[in-house]
Amino acid sequence: MFIPLPTYINIDNQKSANYSLLFNKWTKFSGDFNRPTKLGDEKIGEFIRLKTEFGNRTNQFNELIRLQKSKMTNLLSILKTKSYFVSVIKCRVSDALICGIGDEHTLENSMRFDHCTGLPFIPSSSIKGVVRFAGEFNNENDEREEGKENLIFGSKDGIGEVQFWDGFPSDVPKLKTDIMNNHFQDYYSDPTGTKAPSDDMNPNPVPFIVVDADSEFYFPVIAEDENNLIRAVEFLKCALSDWGVGAKSSVGYGMFYDFTEEIISLPKPKPKELTASELAFEDLKKAPNSESFVNWLETLKETDERWLSKYERLFIEKEKRMVTPSVPLNLRGKEKSPLLD
Repeated sequence: MFIPLPTYINIDNQKSANYSLLFNKWTKFSGDFNRPTKLGDEKIGEFIRLKTEFGNRTNQFNELIRLQKSKMTNLLSILKTKSYFVSVIKCRVSDALICGIGDEHTLENSMRFDHCTGLPFIPSSSIKGVVRFAGEFNNENDEREEGKENLIFGSKDGIGEVQFWDGFPSDVPKLKTDIMNNHFQDYYSDPTGTKAPSDDMNPNPVPFIVVDADSEFYFPVIAEDENNLIRAVEFLKCALSDWGVGAKSSVGYGMFYDFTEEIISLPKPKPKELTASELAFEDLKKAPNSESFVNWLETLKETDERWLSKYERLFIEKEKRMVTPSVPLNLRGKEKSPLLD
């Protein structure tokens, strides 16, 4: 086996590398790198290795999921302050989920992983496509009415008023290996077209990786109009529960259940920033000594006389006057207090 990477990268970085990089670029195969051969039966073993590598990164993924979720929540909170309406729908995979199975890959069947986090995710384009289909589908005549919901999804004349973001896992999902079984490989691959399909032909199992059942994902939806958001969320739930997202949805993949909505709160107000004199005053209250008092005096300006009179916390000490050069001119000569209560 040959992997065209420096030895120190293979040894030092492979175990902690981004899983998307590992899955797409560090896949093992037999043969010359310039002329790779098919893995054949080794494919299943390699997919098992990749699945195991994913499971070994649980702690790393937990932190990445926390950061990803925090980033998303902060963005949605800020959008709420800008008069946007937001919703985050959480649900669980019914059977299995796979997106990007047709992407180019050494093992022929791929899977879509986020380039930044290495997590399996559902691209927003895939989500919007199936949600639009669900919104335009007429259950009465079992036909799609194209252009029915252009206000929400957009058209050639303009963008839609609802945004669908990428779907990410709420917790570290479980991966499992699956197979597609081609029973008539000799028939499909016959260049002469003379062979007929028959039951005595050897099946050709094709392995691939999927997200296992009960893995939870969340789907952010944003709109400027609340009614459009409500309708878009209804279409989203219908699409995920009835139609499925990703590959092989016709055989039940990509279906979701157990829908809940996560509440996004407004961002907490920022604490008031204290001025230099106020910060020094707080230090003085914590440590009432001559050094803190001098530090506080050095922060005062000519305009701070009203600030001082407002607090009225100076205690007169007889025969000691404030003559420190840092004291504003209009405060010099006043009787000095060593402490504040």
